[in-house]
Amino acid sequence: MEEITLNINGTPKRIIVDPKKTLLKVIREDLHLTGTKEGCSAGHCGTCAVLVDGEVTMSCRYPVEKAKDKKIVTIEGIGTLENPHPIQLAFAANGAIQCGFCTPGMIIRTKALLDKNPKPSRDEIAKAIQPHLCRCTGYIKVFEAIENAGAFLRKEIPSLEIKTTGQIIGDEVPRRDSLAKATGTTLFVDDIPIDNCTYMKVVRSPHHHAKIISIDKVQALSVPGVLAVFTAEDVKGTNILKMAGDDQPVLCGGKVRMIGDPVAAVVAITEKAAIEGMNQVKVVYEELPSAITYEEALKDGAPQVHDGKPNVFFEQPIIFGDIEKGFSEADVVAERDFSTQIIEHGYLENDSGVAYIHENGQLVVMSGSQNIHQHKNTIAAAVGIDPARVRMIQSVTGGAFGGKLDVSVGGLLGMAAIALQRPVKLVFTREETFAVTTKRHAFYMKAKVGAKKDGTLTALQMDILADGGAYKSFSNSVVTRGLVHSSGPYRFLNAKIMGKAVYTNSAIKGAMRGFGVPQVLFATESLLEEIAEKIGMDSLEIRKKNGYVSGDTTICAQELNDNFGFHECLDQMRPHYERAVKEAKAASTDKVKRGVGLGCVFFGPGRSAPDQSEAWAELLPDDKLQVWIGSADMGQGSDTMFLQIAAKTFGYPLNKVLICSTDTNFTPDGNFSAGSRQTYVSGRAVQLVVEQLKKTMEENGCKTYADMKAKDIPTISKLVHHTTTTKLDPVDGHGVPWETYSFGVQMAEVAVDVTTGKVDMVKITAVHDPGTVINKINVDGQTVGGIVQGIGYALYEEYKYNETNSFAKFRMPRAKDIPPIEVYYVEVPRKNGPFGGSGMAEFCLVATVPAISNAVYNACGARVCNLPITPDKVKKAMP
Repeated sequence: MEEITLNINGTPKRIIVDPKKTLLKVIREDLHLTGTKEGCSAGHCGTCAVLVDGEVTMSCRYPVEKAKDKKIVTIEGIGTLENPHPIQLAFAANGAIQCGFCTPGMIIRTKALLDKNPKPSRDEIAKAIQPHLCRCTGYIKVFEAIENAGAFLRKEIPSLEIKTTGQIIGDEVPRRDSLAKATGTTLFVDDIPIDNCTYMKVVRSPHHHAKIISIDKVQALSVPGVLAVFTAEDVKGTNILKMAGDDQPVLCGGKVRMIGDPVAAVVAITEKAAIEGMNQVKVVYEELPSAITYEEALKDGAPQVHDGKPNVFFEQPIIFGDIEKGFSEADVVAERDFSTQIIEHGYLENDSGVAYIHENGQLVVMSGSQNIHQHKNTIAAAVGIDPARVRMIQSVTGGAFGGKLDVSVGGLLGMAAIALQRPVKLVFTREETFAVTTKRHAFYMKAKVGAKKDGTLTALQMDILADGGAYKSFSNSVVTRGLVHSSGPYRFLNAKIMGKAVYTNSAIKGAMRGFGVPQVLFATESLLEEIAEKIGMDSLEIRKKNGYVSGDTTICAQELNDNFGFHECLDQMRPHYERAVKEAKAASTDKVKRGVGLGCVFFGPGRSAPDQSEAWAELLPDDKLQVWIGSADMGQGSDTMFLQIAAKTFGYPLNKVLICSTDTNFTPDGNFSAGSRQTYVSGRAVQLVVEQLKKTMEENGCKTYADMKAKDIPTISKLVHHTTTTKLDPVDGHGVPWETYSFGVQMAEVAVDVTTGKVDMVKITAVHDPGTVINKINVDGQTVGGIVQGIGYALYEEYKYNETNSFAKFRMPRAKDIPPIEVYYVEVPRKNGPFGGSGMAEFCLVATVPAISNAVYNACGARVCNLPITPDKVKKAMP
């Protein structure tokens, strides 16, 4: 240990510390400045950026001894919530903040850039923030915020505030927590100070498949500071994390089924002691034969991943019309095998949480979550206590994209907190997050499309196999949604689709943005492009000829009786498409070929059947309106959307409405934040319950809280909103899985170097119909963020089980990868959406992948059927 004086944000701080300790750890643990985040501990993500003598430094790799006698500036030194810097104001006002975990590092980088270059170009901005990852925004809003901040600092614009129309619905209302995130004052769960806190580390399996013969705790328990070592026998409930799946243990008992499975949990008074104790737990295994790939899992005599259960754990068909008749009537057929890769969610906040026993006896669990009420019930059953004794609080969540639908830390924390009667914290390392959290499913598809010479689509046949990994998670839902959406937004007169999910001894696959739709539409849209080429039909025209209109019937025999604007989207894309095709022809050379591709999408907002949300509306003593709804805002802006819907419905300004959404003790169940359902389903619940309260007041002649109390009128209204959906028939797949659908078309422009196969993005243009746009900042941010995730999915992202363990090994889009992106909206109000709104956060990435694939094909003739579309695959596929 050594005494070191640090100059932090203009103030000298004298501390006694290990000189080899990282500057990040010192800032967070010794100086208690938590605005600087730890995302990867390897200098790959940029969340830990600080200024050291004016230079941006990744503090997670910087020994504190090097910081002596240097001026260090953290996000807290840039500006405060009371006195924010213009850069922080610009980020908040321009929608450059979603989950907010990357934001402090981005702002630090922006401060350094604008200090040296007051008027940077867009390219210079992208180059500057290239070291920083953002999985939410797609970077465009960040670019705009930096440009606006620079313009304000140069006195070229008078204000950073966004002008609103005053209409509330459709206005650009910044997320209500943006400025707190921009100033580093928002507390994520690892930032929250907890008295008497203990720390957990998890002992994990090094084997794909093995019996647990014995677990020796003795040496671990002898480590100073270790309080307990927990194994499966210590989990007093079902020891099952029952969400969508019912087979994943809190701690593995008899055997492990994947590398990273948890077998023991060590709790100590310091994190260091917990790590040492973890390393001292001795586990003896007997390795078993494994089925790591789906091919291995499907072989006769394959090892059973779950004893007594077949490896194929889910099957669902869709049969519509007569598939043989459909292909017999086809003049042309396109048929190929397609596959998609496994994808990591890539959120920057590692899975983490805290659990403690409240003075009232409740177990309180705080962690990132996309469904607090189901997480509460899941944890209660797993650890063996009444759900009424569990309180789940969604901490500020640093990204999710489906990955925080499952319970990753809550079961472990609940078990330990009950046993020890002390607070327990668990923060995954980045390696753990990569190893053990859920991933996007790899799909393997045999697809076939038939059409007449005039372009009429006659038949669609597809066999889908999803690699579910070691546990079910949301595989059934992912495959089901993929089945329903496999037609794309097109009339197929006949269809036969079969979907299956299979266990493998590999990483768990679960929910991820798009829920199976990106995989299937990669196949369908690729074949549709080939059909158009075979019959000599324009790519846009074949989509319009077959595109859904109101009154059409889907392949699951659902009549589309809502309003939507798919054809209007296609019409609006036409001039952009014609411009792009003309430019591509002119710009192509012998070495670099330009191509243009289209991809279309429809997407049902909701969780299929049954789906419901409960909301409460209450008039408070100060006459403010309080809305209660258990619904997770992970940065997508749902709380702000609820605020707008409630204010508009009640006739209030925004500042007289309050939203509570994060705590099961105070909120009803708004159901999960996934499936693009929060606007359409929960937003409608908010609208209806506020209407109900307003009607009660009007019918009783009340205008204020005092009026209602004087007449003994209840000041709170409660309502459960159900969608009119039905489950798919298990034999033919017919049903009404979603009430309505959102639609869109995207166009990708690419340049392909035919000597190397390298694909460069030139531009993306999107025309979407998300119903009424409730908040344009939110919709723009979700759209661009989704498109950029789609670019990564199409071109380079790939998770490899037992290999991918860092952001250095999992390439996600960065600032310099982002092409110009233009987005347009066709707003056709939905009948049952709040003010006509629908869902849109997921479908915006779906069309990007086939649009890029088709653009590559149209550029150089390379039809790459297995994602990602890497240079070597392009070269190999070129004619």
